[in-house]
Amino acid sequence: MRLKHWLIGLVVLIVAVVVAGIAILKSQDFNQYKALIAEKVKEATGRDLTLAGDVELVISLSPALAVNDVTFSNAPWGTRPELLKMKRLEAQVRLIPLLSGNVEVNRIVLKGADILLETNDKGQGNWVFNPPAAASTTSSSTSSTAPSGGGAPTTLPVVHSVRIEDSQLLWTDGVTKQTKTIVIKSFTASADSGSSPIEIALEGSYNENPITAKGTIGAVGALLANQAFPIDVTAEAGGAKIALKGAVAKPMTAEGVAVALSVEGNSLADLNAISGATLPPLGPYSLAGNLSNPSGVYKVEQLQLKMGSSSLTGDASVAMGGKKPNITANLAAAVIDLKDFGVKPAAGGGASSGTTASTGAANDGRVFPADPLPFDGLGAADATIHLTAQKFIKDPVTLENLALDLLLQASKLTIKNFQSALGGGTFAMSAEVDGAKTPAPVALKIDAKQVEVGTLLQTLSVSDILQGGKADLAVDVTGAGNSVREIMAGLNGNTNLAMGEGHINNRFAKILLSDLFQLIATGGSGESSNLNCFVSKFDIKKGLATSTGLVLDTNGASIVGSGDINLATEKLKLHMDPRAKQTNLANLAIPVNIGGTMASPSVTPDAAALAEGIAGAAVGVATGGTVLSALAGVAGTGAAGSATTTASSGGNPCVAALNGGTDAGATGTQPSTPSSTGEQLLKDPGKALEDTGGTLKNLLP
Repeated sequence: MRLKHWLIGLVVLIVAVVVAGIAILKSQDFNQYKALIAEKVKEATGRDLTLAGDVELVISLSPALAVNDVTFSNAPWGTRPELLKMKRLEAQVRLIPLLSGNVEVNRIVLKGADILLETNDKGQGNWVFNPPAAASTTSSSTSSTAPSGGGAPTTLPVVHSVRIEDSQLLWTDGVTKQTKTIVIKSFTASADSGSSPIEIALEGSYNENPITAKGTIGAVGALLANQAFPIDVTAEAGGAKIALKGAVAKPMTAEGVAVALSVEGNSLADLNAISGATLPPLGPYSLAGNLSNPSGVYKVEQLQLKMGSSSLTGDASVAMGGKKPNITANLAAAVIDLKDFGVKPAAGGGASSGTTASTGAANDGRVFPADPLPFDGLGAADATIHLTAQKFIKDPVTLENLALDLLLQASKLTIKNFQSALGGGTFAMSAEVDGAKTPAPVALKIDAKQVEVGTLLQTLSVSDILQGGKADLAVDVTGAGNSVREIMAGLNGNTNLAMGEGHINNRFAKILLSDLFQLIATGGSGESSNLNCFVSKFDIKKGLATSTGLVLDTNGASIVGSGDINLATEKLKLHMDPRAKQTNLANLAIPVNIGGTMASPSVTPDAAALAEGIAGAAVGVATGGTVLSALAGVAGTGAAGSATTTASSGGNPCVAALNGGTDAGATGTQPSTPSSTGEQLLKDPGKALEDTGGTLKNLLP
């Protein structure tokens, strides 16, 4: 029976404690704390907290205090008076501590909160507080330790948990003028004490896209004191998983960041609504690294970036203290495949869709597009980037052991030290664009040595007209303009291409009449014909490209060319003259003139040469097409070229062309007489060459 009596006594005691607690709660006038709370908040932040409604007591197993219409003032420069507006604030109070006169809040609930976080035009946040001077703070604190109604000194309540429900957070960037809104379905933050880590959990949405987060952050005391603030948080947003782990030395000013960051997802497009940008559907992707911000410079060290099959490592930093971001990066890659970054393989060996010169022709009958180049974007940031890559792939071309330096300063972009292995040879390039000037000056240099010619042309986004042979290419041009068309119209420099033994695509060679194709195709078979060598040399002055050496040498003939291409008007003025190497092929050698424009060429026999019975000294439509395709193809990628070459094809006309000559006599052949086909062409060239001109037009980029 004694146990029974003890149990009854214990229950009575518990009931007595609860009753006593409720009695104490009812006896308290909690409105007396409103002024004290507001004053303490003012001391800590320099801002006004207003509790407009009466503090109500809600009796339950967990008694709660509630107040309506709560506001917290904004920074003096803010766009509205309140940083925080709230419909209702509830606080659940612990009973036992009340017996000793202490107020401990088990949980604070904010309902219908409207929170504004914003920066001014200097980037300062409204969450950065400026409390009053220490002297006034001390004086104010001493005189206000008691509630306004009198009584014993008291202290601020201890809060163990905060919950936000059905609220929204508005973010406004005073520099960019961008605004973002996050809807908070629920947010909780709890800690055992003011010096304990805070556990957080968030469930909400941004642009109707779910956002969740959970983890631990530093203590409230550390935050208010602007002291070391640890972070260990994971989040999901826009299909991405995000993890942050580390600390911020001064959380109130976001200084001393030292955080391990990782982000991964299936597609960048899933981030469109979150980022406010239109991102391509690329992925899967991942990014990891150590984020820090010494002296205001945000750094990511030990960076690991993956996009599809591509991977990059290294260090990168962004300095935000100047008028615009300054980016510095030192990156290395095992593989960079441009298809992982949305660059499509070239169609049919030429330039990829959207970058070819034919885009302009489709719009207005011109090859070189007049669309403005995005030079204005060069002023968005400054950058210094060093990149190396074991493999750099732009299907179907692979650059190996690539290295380059990119410098962007005051809207001037410079690419230098671009070197790589390509097609069994070497490929080097440098380029410069000054976007600060109008028209923008541009310069390009290319130096390729002993590269398989098909691979070289594919690298320059030119169709696979030539293949198999080793080629040297040098490009050295300058110009000015804000579109490819403007740049080409005033281009200066030279282009030189020399190729040894290789092949010419028969589909291209058949542009010539069938008899002449047989002349070129002697010794060839299938889809290509053999070449002994090919040379193309052009000097370019104020947009006029003049041939200084144009030779295509095959087993059946040597074809030498002359003339010019007006890059401003795109008009052609080329003369092609084949010379047969074999007597039985002499009647097939028909001199040809190419006129019209690059987008719509016209091909006619050289009437004067035929009348004199001479098979002139020209390279033929085949080589003319090569030159035009090369120029248009390179221009279609935003560059144009000039080259100095060295090649050795002893005893054939290509050697003479390399030395600036156009003498086809090196073949040892005599002028051929007009063939019956030539006579027919002279009588009716339009009908005979109607299909030829159409085919040539289709083969031009």
